[in-house]
Amino acid sequence: MSKKSIKSFEGVKIFKKNYFESSIGYFVETYRDHWLEEKFVQDSVSLSKKAGVIRGLHLQTGDAAQAKLISVLDGSIQDYFVDLRLNSSTFGNYGSIKISKLNNKTLFLPRGFAHGFISLEPNTFVIYKMDNYYSAKNDVTIRWDDPDLAINWPKNFTYSFSSKDLKGIALADFLQK
Repeated sequence: MSKKSIKSFEGVKIFKKNYFESSIGYFVETYRDHWLEEKFVQDSVSLSKKAGVIRGLHLQTGDAAQAKLISVLDGSIQDYFVDLRLNSSTFGNYGSIKISKLNNKTLFLPRGFAHGFISLEPNTFVIYKMDNYYSAKNDVTIRWDDPDLAINWPKNFTYSFSSKDLKGIALADFLQK
């Protein structure tokens, strides 16, 4: 398993948000419906209070699989995604992109990807749009540090995790199910 260029992953897209800043604050468009054919049904947000918070690698399986549109409203993340679509030429490989308030990038991941990130600065606020509702029984967390994935996470942080993310399973165990 290895890191691939984002362009290698079929269906993964990057959009540039419209961002307007003035002396009173900022305004940003986080989504336009002509970007994608997906109909989004759920928005979720996360706030990472510290730099070095690792979230993921998360995915929903079966009928609860989710496509995701990921944006950062404040702060920055290094985003990681793993292709778990069995018939994909990039199956088992991962990609990565920095997403921040300042670079205005939005990442789209089709169904079949595990997703995670590390906050690169305090008070990082991430918003997700999903095309399917969250399902606890279909929720899977793959270990962030799985040696088979060999993701090169930034080393200059003291990592923090949720209890859920500390209980992630190995990719090999997930694939055997």
